[in-house]
Amino acid sequence: MNPNNSDAGGCPRVLSLLIAAQAGVVLLAGLNIAWVGTRTSLPMGEFVRWRELLSLGIFTPLSMVLQFLVVWTLERGRRDAAGPLTLFVLAVCWLSVSMGVHEPIIALTRAGGPRLADSLWFWKEVFSHAMFFAAYTALSLALVWSQVRNPLARPMSGATVALFVACGVVTGAGIYYSLFPAKDIRVDRWVMVVTIIAIMALRGRRPLMRLPLNMVMEPAYILALLALAVR
Repeated sequence: MNPNNSDAGGCPRVLSLLIAAQAGVVLLAGLNIAWVGTRTSLPMGEFVRWRELLSLGIFTPLSMVLQFLVVWTLERGRRDAAGPLTLFVLAVCWLSVSMGVHEPIIALTRAGGPRLADSLWFWKEVFSHAMFFAAYTALSLALVWSQVRNPLARPMSGATVALFVACGVVTGAGIYYSLFPAKDIRVDRWVMVVTIIAIMALRGRRPLMRLPLNMVMEPAYILALLALAVR
């Protein structure tokens, strides 16, 4: 297949379905973090909570699958897609390590007392956060890289633009709720700022009307950042 195929950007209808599903998953994942009800322990042990089970077992895997399908739809069999796909896979690995370390340790430290919290501080606050921030930025760059390589053949209609912007608002709300319970999110905000600058720089002067992912991600990140700044 010709890597410069003008149809490589995929069908806006398919992208809209995938991105709308992803926006819903992000919102549910954020509510899972923010809602007190999911922090209750299950009968199989005091360290087993609904929050971690839902995050690790449903929301994170489903989100990664949807994002992979977005990249797959954009690339549409291009032979030179190794770059964005490799970055995407690396980001998924980083995210898996981060979530696998961070989420169970949260339950352990809350129930295990100060001594256990001090012992696991590095893994919870430094290592897992560094892996998560790297994954967040890399995933964002992989998605936008794939999008700018494969813009839509024609500008989107007004209704399609409104749909993608709405998905951005829902996604931003999910990001906001996922960080709302945290006490100190200064580093998180700076990582968001750097990521916003990076994806905008990667987009360059390309028109947003042909870049659905940017139409979703840029408003989502900016709205979440502003909401968290005035929280």
